[in-house]
Amino acid sequence: MSISIVSGFEFSPVGFEWQPIALAILVGGMIGFEREMHGRPAGLRTHILVCLASTLLIFASRVVPEHLIGADSTARIVLDPNRLAAGIVTGIGFLGAATVIRAGDIVRGITTGATVWTVAGLGIVIGQGEYSIAIVGAVAVMVVLAGLDPLTRRIAPVIYRRLTVTGLGSEMPVLSARIAAILKEYKIRVQDLSGRRGGPDEPFELVFHVRLRNSQQAPEMLERVSQVPGVKRAEWSQISH
Repeated sequence: MSISIVSGFEFSPVGFEWQPIALAILVGGMIGFEREMHGRPAGLRTHILVCLASTLLIFASRVVPEHLIGADSTARIVLDPNRLAAGIVTGIGFLGAATVIRAGDIVRGITTGATVWTVAGLGIVIGQGEYSIAIVGAVAVMVVLAGLDPLTRRIAPVIYRRLTVTGLGSEMPVLSARIAAILKEYKIRVQDLSGRRGGPDEPFELVFHVRLRNSQQAPEMLERVSQVPGVKRAEWSQISH
């Protein structure tokens, strides 16, 4: 059975290739499920749709001209899959950027944005008929996402913080040196030091801009700083960007 849609083109359900659609759903679903499990903004449905759309567009650009033109026709229709693939990759980049969320110096969603862009690329490969490459690529993506996750959790990244100390008294340089010694003891590097001071009887403020490895030493270090004579208040905060 065939269904005539336009003159010279017939759709045959028996001869239609379902493998690209099935593989696109499988690949996009596998990667999207991993992102969904981690509570990311782009999850199962998003990854499936991106992979499926890329596959269908590339697949259609390859097979549609063959059906629209008969073997004895002198007409010519050109649909360039390479140019279409470039447009897909560019367009999906905007969708991936929407998944990135920034709060202070904490950025979330970059990996998810990269996976959205990657499944678009896998969809293009599937649409080109390179199924084996797409399967190997999908497995490699899963190894990176799931296999390297325990390793990344062991890495203590470099972070930048601000230590604000409010003190009383007139020995501002002495207090600054004592706090700097405590920071050095905890292997925290002072990148800059600024301050503010009013009258002799008014509290002064010291702001230490520091660089450190994120090993969660802030609570103990703050306790030490707050016990320094002359310190009225100590505050640990992110550096605004």
